[in-house]
Amino acid sequence: MVYRIFTTLLKWKLTRCLLQKAKYSKLFQKLVPMLREWYERDAIHQYPFISMLGFGSLSKFKTISDALKFKRALIITGPVLINTEVIKKVKTELDDNKIKYHIFDGTKSNPSIQVVQEIIEMYHKTNADALISVGGGSVHDAAKGAALTLSNNKSLKKLQGINVSKNVSIVPIIAINTTAGTGSGVTNVAVITDESKHFKMTLVDKNIQPHVNVDDSDLMTGLPPKPTTWVGVDTLVHAIEAELSIYGNVLSKVYARSAMMLVYHYLPIVYRNPKDKKAREKMAYAEFMAGVAFNSASLGFIHSLSHALSGLFNTPHGLANAIIMPYVLDYELKKKKITPQLANISDYMNMTSYSEDELGKAKETVKNIIAFLAELGIPKTLNEVQPKITKKQIKQMATKAMKDFCGISNPVQFSRKEVIHIYKNAISGKFDNI
Repeated sequence: MVYRIFTTLLKWKLTRCLLQKAKYSKLFQKLVPMLREWYERDAIHQYPFISMLGFGSLSKFKTISDALKFKRALIITGPVLINTEVIKKVKTELDDNKIKYHIFDGTKSNPSIQVVQEIIEMYHKTNADALISVGGGSVHDAAKGAALTLSNNKSLKKLQGINVSKNVSIVPIIAINTTAGTGSGVTNVAVITDESKHFKMTLVDKNIQPHVNVDDSDLMTGLPPKPTTWVGVDTLVHAIEAELSIYGNVLSKVYARSAMMLVYHYLPIVYRNPKDKKAREKMAYAEFMAGVAFNSASLGFIHSLSHALSGLFNTPHGLANAIIMPYVLDYELKKKKITPQLANISDYMNMTSYSEDELGKAKETVKNIIAFLAELGIPKTLNEVQPKITKKQIKQMATKAMKDFCGISNPVQFSRKEVIHIYKNAISGKFDNI
C-alpha cells in the first residue's frame, strides 16, 4: 500500500522536488521509513560475498562451492545460451565439484512474474539449495526475484518497493555473467515485468544481493556485436547516471568515472572485434564498477524512460537505454544546475573538447556521446525499432516513467509534459539544444 501511494505521488514534479529536499529532513524520514531506506543508499555499500573477476576466473569455482556449501543447484538461463559452450563450462565446473544440477532455460528478455513463478516451482520440484543464473541482467533479475520470494513467502507484487522484505535470502545466488552490461550481479536491484499491466516493477532490497558475482570475460567472447553494444552502452548509462546522481559519494564516483573511461575506449574495440580478449576483460571490469556505483548512488531519468518503453514494447533494456540517453542528456542542457557535471564528463571519458565555457563543453559531451553511439551502430530514433508509436502510447509511457523512482536521484526533475516532449524527440530524432 505504501509503495502504491509513493509511486502515485511521483506523478507530479513538485512531489519529486519535495522528496529530494526531504533527504535532509529527519522528521520526514521518520514519518516515511521507506524514504529513509532510499536516502541511506549513499552511505551503505553492498558487495557480493565473493566477486570473481578476470579472464578464466570461472575455473576457480571450488572457492564458491566450498564457501556456500550447496549440493544441488538450479541453473537459470535462457534458450539462446542453453546449447552453448558457456553452459557446458558451467556444467563442467559443477561436475568437477560433485554438485548435482537441473536447468531452467525459460528466462527471456525483460523477465515476467510468470517466469519467476516457474523458477520457484522448479526449485521446489528439484529440491535445489542454490540458484546459479547464467546470462545477462534478465536472468539475474529473475533469479533474485525468485530467491526473495522463496525466502519471504510473499508474492513479488507485495515485495516491490524499497527494502520491503524481512528475511535475508536463504537461497544462495551465484550470478555468472555472459555480458558486460547490466551490473545485476553486484546490485540489490531487480526489475520484473508485470505483463498484465505492461509495467516494470522495481525491487530495491538489501536482501537480494547475489552471494557471488562472476565476471569471467572468457564467457563473453561469443556475444555478437549488436547485443554486445546494447549491454555495453547500458554500462555507460549506469556510470553516467551514478555520476550525476544527487546521492553520489566519493566511492560511487570513483567507480563511475573509471567505468565511463573504460567503456568509451574499449567498447568500440569489442564491437569491431568481439574476440579481443583484452577489450572484453576491460568491459567486464567496467560492468562491475558501474554496477557498484549505481548500487550505491542509484540511477536517473534515462532508466525511468527506458523502463517504461521496455514495459510497453518489450524493447531490450540496453537498446532502450542507448536510444533514450542522448535525448535525455540533450534536454538536460536546458537546466543550469546540471551543466557543470555534464561538462566534466568530457574529461572523465577522455573526450576531445574544444570549448572553454561550461555550457559549450557540456554540449560537446552530448555531441560526442551521440557520435559514439553512431559508431556502435545504435539506432538514432525510437521509430527505427518501434514504428508508429501512437500519441496514446507516448502518454502511457510518460505516466509509467513518472512512477518509476529511478528518477528521484536525477539531479533535475521533469514534469510529465517534459517527459512526453523527450519521447517525441526520441521518436523524431530532434534535439533541442545541440
